Amino acid sequence: MATITLELFELKNICMDMAELGAAACERKRSPALDEIKQREAFRWLKSLGYEPKLLSELEQAGLIHKKRKGTAINSPLIYSKFELQAALNTLRMGQYVNKLKNTQP
Repeated sequence: MATITLELFELKNICMDMAELGAAACERKRSPALDEIKQREAFRWLKSLGYEPKLLSELEQAGLIHKKRKGTAINSPLIYSKFELQAALNTLRMGQYVNKLKNTQP
């Protein structure tokens, strides 16, 4: 059985990320329409969090998020779920902790 060692601030960050994700899930259930975010807004949101806009397409290619078109026209806006985006970002952060642990274990 492997032992996982985390710094206290890492554990705090994990708890905060999961609480934030829980709040997003609750909001999604309460008001599904408010969970939708247009592609341009998603780019802005990622940028405000310090990520490059290309991360959106990388998350999509990895299968962590899915876009849908709001309407049938070819120029209808692309819509993402804020909850899915938050879950994907949390997955990336957790991956950093796990990969750090893999690199430090013999």
